[in-house]
Amino acid sequence: MSEGGSIRMDRAAPICVIGGANIDISAKYTAPVSATGESHHGQISTSAGGVARNIAENLVRLGSSVQLITGLGDDGFSASIRVSLNLPRLDISCCYTSSDCPSDSYLSLYDMTGELLSAVNQMQLVNKLTPSYLQPFAEQITGAALIIADCNLPPDTIYWLAGLPDRPALFFDGVSMEKITRLQPCLDQIDGLKCNRLEAATLLDCAVQAAPDQLVASLHQRGIDTVLLSLGAEGVHLGRSGRQTYFPLPAPPQTIASVAGAGDALLAGFLHSQCRGMSDEVAMHLGLRAAQLSLTCTEAVHPDIASLCADQTGAV
Repeated sequence: MSEGGSIRMDRAAPICVIGGANIDISAKYTAPVSATGESHHGQISTSAGGVARNIAENLVRLGSSVQLITGLGDDGFSASIRVSLNLPRLDISCCYTSSDCPSDSYLSLYDMTGELLSAVNQMQLVNKLTPSYLQPFAEQITGAALIIADCNLPPDTIYWLAGLPDRPALFFDGVSMEKITRLQPCLDQIDGLKCNRLEAATLLDCAVQAAPDQLVASLHQRGIDTVLLSLGAEGVHLGRSGRQTYFPLPAPPQTIASVAGAGDALLAGFLHSQCRGMSDEVAMHLGLRAAQLSLTCTEAVHPDIASLCADQTGAV
């Protein structure tokens, strides 16, 4: 890496999480789909979501202190998002607040097994997190134990974060095939990345059939020290300082409520442990268990995630 930082093992310093917060509107079929263009039986739910918000909530429920910087509207949905953020150790004082912009939203459709079929997002508020907005908070950001950002952020903001002097380690969540490409100009300034195979292949402009070890090796060659390559039900391929390890996913629950939020729980569990000096193996074990637990919940964050780290010294 040409520039970068390390995770600071300072319990007094919060983890800074920057990116999207939105309302999730989820619909799941409960009966076979007979024809397109028709109404079908299903379940519809709303809950607070957004990659950065989900990661932040997971972290504080696990026991970390978090400074969340996101965009919040001033409508009914925003009230629900604010309620979800009313948690101990979660500071939202640096959030952008708009009185004339609706809350960011994410509408998703799932099949009977809980797998995502399609989604539509409306993300206006996160675009307000520009370098000029964040500059007054640069001291809080660089003073964090770790920075976690998502690729919902505007490209200029991503470059600004990557180039901050004297910052701690900077991890990104790729979010989607479209948005992960925003990282291309500054890959050698990023310390960590969580993405899936399709996102990695898009970022590297290579074949989607590329083997996981090839994708991780290519990301290492581009300068990223730590890579969490999600393989879905097959587990995670972890690349760390040129060394690679495969971690299978624990047996999934018989019934999957939703896959939404599982990747966010994975990254939060891993980095929560890393900030406490745990080994890669212990950290990945917690991350995978958090992802597994998330699959049993219709909401983006399982309210009982803290129970997973009771056996980790100092985790809660």
